[in-house]
Amino acid sequence: MRCTYRLGNLLLLCLAAVSTVQASDKPVMPGTVFKDCKDCPEMVVLPAGSYVMGTPDDELGRQPDEGPQHTVTFAKPFAISRFQVTAGELDAYIKATGVVIKSGDERPGRWCEASKPTYKQEPRQPAVCVDYYEVQAYTRWLSEKTGQTYRMLSEAEREYGARAGSTGPFPFPFDKEGEYQISKHANTYGPKDGFSYSSPVGSYPANAFGVYDMHGNVYEWVADCRHNHYQGAPTDGSPWIDDEQCEVAQIRGNDWGEPPIFSRSGNRNASLKRNRGDWIGFRVAREL
Repeated sequence: MRCTYRLGNLLLLCLAAVSTVQASDKPVMPGTVFKDCKDCPEMVVLPAGSYVMGTPDDELGRQPDEGPQHTVTFAKPFAISRFQVTAGELDAYIKATGVVIKSGDERPGRWCEASKPTYKQEPRQPAVCVDYYEVQAYTRWLSEKTGQTYRMLSEAEREYGARAGSTGPFPFPFDKEGEYQISKHANTYGPKDGFSYSSPVGSYPANAFGVYDMHGNVYEWVADCRHNHYQGAPTDGSPWIDDEQCEVAQIRGNDWGEPPIFSRSGNRNASLKRNRGDWIGFRVAREL
């Protein structure tokens, strides 16, 4: 299926259903989908271009940390995982390396046991219960396994991928005019959408970039340290890490139990890097 979207004044075409290519084909065309190995995440190429990061003052639900708006420019394409990294993909990593994912989260009913939540989890549900440093370790393993450069997404890349050329709170319409509901497009706020916990990745339509589940399901770690504003933020899409030892990192995307207003493309949140929970997962980036 063919779709169109705009980045600035440039009209681009994307392919929402494209064939998967082999890594040796050097995927660089926007919309190209590929995998570098059998157990690697499925990746999609995002185009070079510019967008306005942050939200306007009049956007419903806007928080002070979502501004000031500023233009971010990506000089070249890059790839991100089409889906949140799945439980099955994380299990393959654990089996291959023997790594032990720590347990934690003392909240009643929310315990994480070695990467597994208390709710029943299938292989195509998003991996959860991992902290920031365990995500970093996973990206290093992917890099070593494939000979390619995998890493955590920056906050700017994550918002770029979520917006997919759109400028409003979401790249899709509300379920009904006048109601702030997005259950036709995202897994948020309990079982109204049919899922009491996380949904299998890809349960909702992809956006114009061919990326899934950028709004809801589970929060996602990004590489950046926590900042309460965008004053001085990088404009080249790189992660904002002014202190390598920072203890709090940005997270993006919202989860299955929170109201949809926290799923907006520009919404921001943060967490201690050592935190883990059944509500937070991740996706990865790959340099081209």
